[in-house]
Amino acid sequence: MNKFYLFVFTCFCSFNVFGQLVGNCNAPFDTPEGLVEILVGEGVEFSNVTFSGFDCSAGFFNGPSNIGFESGLVMATNGVESINPDGPGFGIGGGAGVDLDLTEQLEIVNATATNLNNLIVIEFDFIPTSDVVTFDYVFASNEYPGYTCSQFNDIFGFFLSGPGVMGGFEDNAINIALVPNPDDPTTYTNTPVIINTINSGVPSFGDSAPCDNIDPDWQDYSIFFTDNNASETVSYPGFTVPLVATANVTACLTYHIKLAIADVADGALNSAVFLKENSFNSPPPIEFVVESNTVNIFNSDSEYIDNLYEGCGEASIVFERPEAIEGDIVFEFQTTGEATDLVDYSLTNAVNNQIIMLDGDPTVSLDVLAIYDELNEGSEELIIEILPVDYGCYETDPDTVIFQLHDQPPFSVEALGDNLLDCPGDEAYLSANVSGGVGSLIGSENINEPHTYLWSNLGSDEEYFVYPQESSTYYLQVTDICGQQAIDFIDIGVQTYDPLIASSDTVYICENIQDQICVDVMGGNEGYNYLWSNGETTDCIFDFHGEYSVVVTDNCEIDTFTVGQIYLDEAPDPVFSVYQMPDDNLGVDINNSTSVLDGLSYLWDFGDNTGSVVEDPESHYYPESGEYTVTLGVTTEINNCYKELSQVVQVKPLYYYYSPNTFTPNGDMMNDTFSPSVVGIETYELFIFDRWGKQVFYSNDFNNKWDGTFESTDAQNGTYNFKVLVKKYYDDTIYQEYGMVTLIR
Repeated sequence: MNKFYLFVFTCFCSFNVFGQLVGNCNAPFDTPEGLVEILVGEGVEFSNVTFSGFDCSAGFFNGPSNIGFESGLVMATNGVESINPDGPGFGIGGGAGVDLDLTEQLEIVNATATNLNNLIVIEFDFIPTSDVVTFDYVFASNEYPGYTCSQFNDIFGFFLSGPGVMGGFEDNAINIALVPNPDDPTTYTNTPVIINTINSGVPSFGDSAPCDNIDPDWQDYSIFFTDNNASETVSYPGFTVPLVATANVTACLTYHIKLAIADVADGALNSAVFLKENSFNSPPPIEFVVESNTVNIFNSDSEYIDNLYEGCGEASIVFERPEAIEGDIVFEFQTTGEATDLVDYSLTNAVNNQIIMLDGDPTVSLDVLAIYDELNEGSEELIIEILPVDYGCYETDPDTVIFQLHDQPPFSVEALGDNLLDCPGDEAYLSANVSGGVGSLIGSENINEPHTYLWSNLGSDEEYFVYPQESSTYYLQVTDICGQQAIDFIDIGVQTYDPLIASSDTVYICENIQDQICVDVMGGNEGYNYLWSNGETTDCIFDFHGEYSVVVTDNCEIDTFTVGQIYLDEAPDPVFSVYQMPDDNLGVDINNSTSVLDGLSYLWDFGDNTGSVVEDPESHYYPESGEYTVTLGVTTEINNCYKELSQVVQVKPLYYYYSPNTFTPNGDMMNDTFSPSVVGIETYELFIFDRWGKQVFYSNDFNNKWDGTFESTDAQNGTYNFKVLVKKYYDDTIYQEYGMVTLIR
């Protein structure tokens, strides 16, 4: 009887081993029965074993290697000792031999050479206990790779005969050493496994015809080949991957199988077939599966002990129907152990210590429920002995399933997370630390979740990343696989800050030059970052006049926005004109042409210690002639930006000229001298001429007048001509005046 377990825990293991195969043909492997004992496993009863071969041509092998299994039966045409890399590479072994089935197989694959050497044959009868028989094998040869697609390769076969088998070999046998389907290795082609069907896919001599004639798809079968040129653990340079020989049979009937291998044409370059230990099986007719609700362990007798926990569901012993058995099947059992029926457990579907698999049903289960009694009792053992079942051609062995009943372990949970976040929206990791309960005994490979989680306002995952904007509390409820519940909570604090505020003033400049503007920041999480509209990233920038926005971001990546301005309050260039009045003595006309600007103020300085604040004074009178500097200063209202312009104005007296036409130099103190009356001149010259053009007087002093004499003698009465030369103020032109004057005494 075979028992399979479905456990909550599963172990996946891999091993790296080093070594080599070792052959053994000594007792107990030196008899035909001893050889078959190596191969036969469960569900097969064998008899009538025969063996033909030469000394030590078959035996037991074991040891780590790369053939795919570590031990089994080997049939080697150069002897068992040749499988070791240190063994002989070739030999004549048992000499020539005859086997009709191997010869027939050679003829089927169109081999030119069919004479056999070193023939080894093991035959036996067997009775299967199911409708299928299988075993695992590897074919190896020293003819790899040098004789791929040749006409004289070594041969082997597994020839099965018996009820319902109709083949072309002796006694209607079939060869079950067939090439698997590369697309579905669980199915098989009709092509036999030989060197010319499973190989590297490359013909040794360039001619693929011998392989093509057997199966045109032979190159697809190279996936079943192992290149072993290094020959570190096995002496053969090439062999197949582990293959499965299988056949459909009828349970409880007798069949015959012949395992045969031989060299062909010569006794050199030998071959071998390796058959996995205990792999010749007809799957056991009775199987049951123990489906437990928790972890399984071994007891000291290497029996499975299935742990059950009170209130944690049922475990089941599931019996499966043998393929060849029909009708109702009764499975009887006995219970022993410390646990008490209907107190500590109940067999919920059993009647009178038995369950019945009805005709046609593929399975039936015995269900075991551990009763939750809320008492702390420790562990109690329930032993269920499954009694033998008689199927006619065989009787199953009894078997035992042991359950250990436990109280549920105490169960608790701790919610874990970051306690204080620097910023709103920061990431916080929430997780659950679960201890105790049945779920903690279950590994990650379990198909059922050991715990279920429920976070408030989040969901049912074990862990979360959250981004709270404010301090928050997260509640956690965890339910164990057996229903126990535990709760906890975690407070996630979020650091608070004053509101983030940024401001930037207006900076005034009076001329179009670069100036500095800064942003002031308060609140938020310090360590600010700045981004101005001109691309600068410092708190202060230098630039020309304009409006500049800035985004300020704190360490929490909260940002705020403000706008500053570098304001150009430049005063306009003063523009004015000033001219002396043509008709008013010492007066000037003033015309202000400065660009009009709101709020602009004016300051005039006329250069004579007087001034004005009106926009356009229009005129100004000076106390005396002279050169004056007139200055206009303009000032802006916003930032008192100032500009001025000065101009020099020359103020001269008005020019007047008058000349009398007579004078009487008679000493009466009235009209005794002659001189033109001239005003507004800088230089003066007077020339007087008699009627004949002779100069009788000259003066360049306005106060030096003609007294009517010439060369200290009174001049004669009469009319005299005169010429006056003058130069006006601020004028380089010499002006002339002419006239006549009459001298009367």
